[in-house]
Amino acid sequence: MKRILWLVMALAVVISACSGGSLVATVEGTNISAADVEKLIAGDLTTAPQDLFAQLIQTLIVHEVVSAAALDEFGIEISQEDLDTSIAELTAQIESSGGTLEDAAAQQGLSLDAVPLIVQEQLTEEAISVELAANAPEPTEDEILASYNAAIQSLTEVCASHILVPTEEEAQAALDRIEGGETFADVAAELGTDGTAETGGDLGCAPATNYVAEFAIATIEADLEVPTGPVQSQFGFHVILVRERTQTSLEEVRGDIVAGLRDQQRGTLLSDWMLAVIGGADVTVEEEYGTWELDPFPTVVPPAQ
Repeated sequence: MKRILWLVMALAVVISACSGGSLVATVEGTNISAADVEKLIAGDLTTAPQDLFAQLIQTLIVHEVVSAAALDEFGIEISQEDLDTSIAELTAQIESSGGTLEDAAAQQGLSLDAVPLIVQEQLTEEAISVELAANAPEPTEDEILASYNAAIQSLTEVCASHILVPTEEEAQAALDRIEGGETFADVAAELGTDGTAETGGDLGCAPATNYVAEFAIATIEADLEVPTGPVQSQFGFHVILVRERTQTSLEEVRGDIVAGLRDQQRGTLLSDWMLAVIGGADVTVEEEYGTWELDPFPTVVPPAQ
């Protein structure tokens, strides 16, 4: 009996979600109907997940609010020509990989009717981010340097050898022997517990990012040709010898770093702007379709099943 009741309730939700012109939400006085949502869904509406219906209500709300605010604040309005061009480029990209636009949309549960809406929203947000960034300050030297230092491991290549042993005491004893006059290669061949022992601990030359963080940092900070350790990692304890180290200079990558910081800045400015605009909009979602919640960010939460 309980199962029959559950099925009846589930069917009622499906029927409600497919009720054509019924009101789903209101955005700044503009109505969104169930039909507006349904045309964005691919395939059989009765099998569409309820959370997809709620997500698409949210998509329509965001599109309505952002499009109006973009036009009002920046004069941004995506032309049909620009929209058609972007869709054609997207179609060509997908077809070059052997797929179709319809299939790509269907994989997300979306119909072809959803594509112009999504592409238009992307173009609008890109145009807004350009406007917001136009008067934003340039990245500071401190920010550029911090970004460079954060990427230093990927910008550094090291030629190193190591001795891997299970304990800190064994690593210290190995280091003492080398400092006492024995060659690094001989001690590595005798004590090393990994495959590099056969070659005197030689790891070859590689980007520092090839190694676990503790090891990578040690190879960057170590003096050349001076054994260092013990360095602990998830594999055990290491004695390390860095023979060579080459590092891409800040000036060589300054342009890329500045471009990356600007991209981050645009993303942050756009996110903050959208949260403010969408969060401040007058939005009502009909209870049977979900609830409009602002915390932690504006979203349509589907009704409990």
